[in-house]
Order: sequence, then C-alpha cells, then structure tokens
Amino acid sequence: MNNKGITVTSLIIYVIGMVIIIGVISTLTTYFYKNIDMGSINDDNTQYTKFSSMFVEEINKQNNQILDCKTSEESGMKISYIVFASGNQYTFNQQNKSIYKNKIRICQNVEDCEFIKNEEENTLKVNFKTKSLDMTNDNAITYNLKK
Repeated sequence: MNNKGITVTSLIIYVIGMVIIIGVISTLTTYFYKNIDMGSINDDNTQYTKFSSMFVEEINKQNNQILDCKTSEESGMKISYIVFASGNQYTFNQQNKSIYKNKIRICQNVEDCEFIKNEEENTLKVNFKTKSLDMTNDNAITYNLKK
C-alpha cells in the first residue's frame, strides 16, 4: 500500500502535541504575570532612587555650583527649589506632591522635600519624605559640596 496522506492516528498525535505545548506556554505566561507587581514600579523606594541618582549626578558634575536654594510657602503650600550653575533646577511642589527637574516630573507621591544649604560647612542637606520612607531630620541625606 502507498500511504500519501495523514492518518487519523498521526492527526491525533499532532493535536495532543499542540495541546501540550499550548498548556506549557500558558502555564509559564500565567506564572510570569502573577509574579510581576506593577504597583512596586512606583513604590516609595523607587521614587527616592530615581531622585537620588539624578541629584547625585548633578552634584558631582565638574564646576557645578549651587546658584540659589530656597524654601517658601505660597497659599499654604510648600515649594522648595535648588538651582545649579549647569542650568538645572530641582523643585518640590507640595500641591501635586512631585519633584521636578526643570519642567519634567521625576518623582511623584512625595510628601515633603526640602533643600537646605549650609554655607559654613559647605554642605547640602536634603529632606525627603514619602508615605513609607522618611529621610528627614536625623535621617536626611547630607552632601559635601566641592569647593
């Protein structure tokens, strides 16, 4: 006999094989998506890390000095900013709980941020507070500025 087609047995084997492959892929995909927590992408530590990495890079730039550093209140809302010789300005706006680099929002859900320059010690203290992270007062980050 000359078989030139697909037999019922081979068709059943192909279908069973495809069902097994689809089952394995769907199990792996489900496992992958269950282990991704999208909320953690915007958590408080991530916000601080984004701010800190950009701010440290700014402070460490060659010949980059602080031109202005001020905290004020407008309509009961705190605004704190710092301006560098590079032209970059970091601003905390309490009204929308965000920190901006120039006009680009780099952090959100920030409850408090304040830049305090100490001329005598040549340091910069940054208070940073979110819902679950308190880097203020004794825990505040202090940067030693280059002379």
